[in-house]
Amino acid sequence: MKYKQVTVKVLHDEADLASYAMIEAGSEGASVVDGTDIKEILSSKTNWDYYDSSLENIDTSFALVSGCFDVDSDVSALSETLKSYIGREVELNVSICDSVNWENEWKKYYKPIDFGSLVIVPEWLDSDFDKPKVLIDPGMAFGTGAHETTGMCIELLSDIDLTDKTVLDIGCGSGILGISALALNAKSCSFIDIDRQAVEATKSNLALNGFNADVLQGDLTEKYDGKADVVLANLTADILLKLKGDLPCVTHEKSYIIISGIINERAKDVLDGFGINKGEYTVLRSIKKGEWQAFMLMR
Repeated sequence: MKYKQVTVKVLHDEADLASYAMIEAGSEGASVVDGTDIKEILSSKTNWDYYDSSLENIDTSFALVSGCFDVDSDVSALSETLKSYIGREVELNVSICDSVNWENEWKKYYKPIDFGSLVIVPEWLDSDFDKPKVLIDPGMAFGTGAHETTGMCIELLSDIDLTDKTVLDIGCGSGILGISALALNAKSCSFIDIDRQAVEATKSNLALNGFNADVLQGDLTEKYDGKADVVLANLTADILLKLKGDLPCVTHEKSYIIISGIINERAKDVLDGFGINKGEYTVLRSIKKGEWQAFMLMR
């Protein structure tokens, strides 16, 4: 099966943003080849038995970020998405590739991730752990725990005693956040996403972990009629600001709201939009990792 690969050349500090833009634009994944990362690994305290000496001369001035799209898809809009994240135009290099290599090779780059309260485990690496685990088959849906935005959500979620609490995972992707809540003893979790692929991935990952839950496709207020104790929303700044007006319909006073997917430059916009200075919401905790920020709010 063929697919369309789009590659852009960006600076080291732009690689993460470019990856996120690829996925938002519809990429079925993103890969990064970054000389700086390789240099950092080689200069670490790891005792290497051997490595290719040519790696010492690798160019660290740029990174190559690639996305995977349906072979018939129109990727012209990707330029504007990338520009909105990076702040400048970048050239798109498009090629047609065979999907067999992509579908098999990406698994090599995943490993269990320990968040202290639980561990996220690729399902092909399942084993026994001394804490709750969440099995995940990321497939082509975003959300494995490796990205800072997802990891920060799990870290904030771990601060809450979820016993007897109902949870709502908005824009659930692979379902990793809501499933983590269930693994941490939440009473129930509802999942919602506008994307059919995300809905199917969430259902599959729920089954992997032996959980039953409502997984809804469509608009939040049209599909969900409950009042959640905890809301999880790992989205983007603009979508979070649009979501803010719907939150009173799906929460109650003292509900926890965890928001992530916010680049540093947009953090103030989001907090202002949520009326933090006006007392509409209270910031209970914030986390900043790299280019990203996440917040735990209370309504």
